[in-house]
Amino acid sequence: MKSVFINEIGIHPWDQLHPSDDENYITVTLLNQEYAGAWESWCKLAPLLTPKWPKIVQWHTRLSPFYSKTQEYISQKEFKKISNPGDIFKKNETSMIYSQIINLNSDPLQIDHNCMAAYRTSVVLMLKDNSNLERLWHKLSNLRDISNTDDFRLILSNENAISFTFYDAETHGIAQLICHSEHLPFLNEAIKKLDLEEIQQTNVYEYIHR
Repeated sequence: MKSVFINEIGIHPWDQLHPSDDENYITVTLLNQEYAGAWESWCKLAPLLTPKWPKIVQWHTRLSPFYSKTQEYISQKEFKKISNPGDIFKKNETSMIYSQIINLNSDPLQIDHNCMAAYRTSVVLMLKDNSNLERLWHKLSNLRDISNTDDFRLILSNENAISFTFYDAETHGIAQLICHSEHLPFLNEAIKKLDLEEIQQTNVYEYIHR
């Protein structure tokens, strides 16, 4: 079935019971009955956004410190084997938790969608070309996970960034964009090109169970 979208003022993470109606932010949700369908819709949307946000990265946290120096060393070694220039894997010296920023392919069709749906531990960011990834890592390393709307305020403290999280549920799939509301006119034009039906939150159950 073709994806639909939901447009909301504020920060409305799909999995959280306490959203924020802060008018400084917007949430655009691409909804499909299958995760693969939601991912396909994101793959069509992303190229429309890359002229303004050409760099695509993923931040991911381990959630907890390594239990031994050996495990820490092996993980560092494995990361070096698979990482690309500019990728970062470091620990926050206060929490001792490792997190990483990896550069993703600018062609979304070349990204493994199965690695994207860890919504509590990772977020995809589209950034300007001149974004400082070291500074971004330092800021996000203060997150233990992504569990409330204030976490998104921290993620989006650089007003030029837009964030995506992905959800793979039994009955539906989600690709969700959260960013500052100043970007809404540009995003509306991009979404219009996808020719998707807009629904309200009250119609989600009906759409999923069609």
